[in-house]
Formats: sequence, structure tokens, C-alpha cells
Amino acid sequence: MKKKQFLYSTGKFAKLNGINKRTLHYYDEIGLFSPEFKDENGYRYYTCFQSVQLELILILRKIGLSIEEIIRYQQSPSGASLAELITEKKRLIDQSVQELLRTKTFLEQKSDKLSLSLTAEHAKVEMITLPKQRILLSGPITGAFDDDDFAVAGEFSLRLKEVFGLYDNFGSRIQAEQILSGNCHNYDCFFAYGRADIDIYDTIRPAGSYLRTFCVGGWERLEEVYRILCRFAEYNHLELSGYAYEEGLNEMSLKDRDGYITMILVGCNKIRT
Repeated sequence: MKKKQFLYSTGKFAKLNGINKRTLHYYDEIGLFSPEFKDENGYRYYTCFQSVQLELILILRKIGLSIEEIIRYQQSPSGASLAELITEKKRLIDQSVQELLRTKTFLEQKSDKLSLSLTAEHAKVEMITLPKQRILLSGPITGAFDDDDFAVAGEFSLRLKEVFGLYDNFGSRIQAEQILSGNCHNYDCFFAYGRADIDIYDTIRPAGSYLRTFCVGGWERLEEVYRILCRFAEYNHLELSGYAYEEGLNEMSLKDRDGYITMILVGCNKIRT
């Protein structure tokens, strides 16, 4: 028998390498990583030199290789085959990192919307300044939200999934002149915000001054909110311009329809007197 002072028991070797000893037993049973020596009682003993081999296995597992893939590599190891494995896994890791970053951005946007919804007051109007924003547009809609409009919504949803890789809700757009005429149900299309890292968009929402208000409750309350918004603009000598953008803020945390919060943004200009 080899001198035991040069060997580690399963427990000691597991502790040395930060791994559960049951994992070492499992790896031995499936032929992935076996001890240097077993005594007549079946006790496993490892050498310090085996730590390098185990570290490689743990790294390969961490980057996503299956046990079967590692065993196949061990059957005919070479620098070239290892380099090929590492290159492919690096590509997959880069892809996963990008997907995680997109998911992080998605969640940050949801968090920002939810935070805004917590302070939203029904029909409270305020003026804010916004930077320019990329916008994606659906095909035209009537605003009746009938079968034709829902078909457009379905197509637009699929397009957003293809562009961004994640499904997100989208809003409705209406011309400011329609609001001023009292036709606040004559929407022209659905819209979604573009992203700075994806060069796909249909138009730009210009930078400038916008009126922001909120509708708390069902869509039947939108007409009331638009009337209040128009009175606010008139009182403050503002002219509505461009489009109004409606988007829901709290779909993911909605308990009932009465708690639905729609944010409305509409461009405005100071009337010169």
C-alpha cells in the first residue's frame, strides 16, 4: 500500500477542494473521477495531484458540459479537443450573458413602472421633460379593439418577441388632434419603446416637454382624464402636439380591474402670445 501520508481520505480531499464527499462517491461510481487508491476495505484515497484533474472537471461542469461530454473527452484527451470545447462553451456563455443582461433590463423597466404606479394619482397632470425615444409601431388600428385590432395586437406581440427576445406589454397611441376634438378613442396604432442596443425602430418620439397624467381604473375613465388634461393645457397656455402615448404600469401586480393604472404622455408646446 502507498504511504498514507501522501494520500487523502475522501473527506479530507473533499474539504481540500470545496466539494461534497458524496459528490466524489458519485463521480467514482459513474467513472468520471476515481480515487488513486482503494484499500482492502473499500476506502478511497486521493493524491494532491488529482486536485488539478478535479478542478478541470468542476470548471467544465460549471460552464455547462454534461457528465457524458466530460467522460468522452477523458477517453481521448488532447489540447485541441479541450480548446474546441472551451471555445464553444465561451460562445454559449457570452450568449447567456447577453440574455441575462436583456432580462435584467426588462426587470429594471418593470420595476421602474411599478414604482411609478405606487405614486400615481388619478387625473393629476404635470409637465415633464423627456429625451428622444425610439418607438416601434404596429399596423393601423381603429380603437374599437375588435377582432381586427386584436389580430394587429397579436402580430405586433410576435414582432416584439422576435426583436427583443422577451415578451413585453405595449401601449396605444392616439393623435393629439383627436384628443382635442373629443375623439379620445380613435387610436391609430399600438406602440412599444425601442432599445438603445437594438437598432430596430420605426420612428422617434421627439425630446421635449410632455404632459403626464394617470388613469386609475377601467378604460372608460380615460375620457374624463383627457378632458382634465385638455383643461390643464388651456389654463397653462399649452398646446398639445404630436401624439398621446398610453401604457399600463401595473399589469404584473394587478388585483382587479379597478386598480389598473394607465400612464398618459402627450407632447406640448407653450403658446406664444
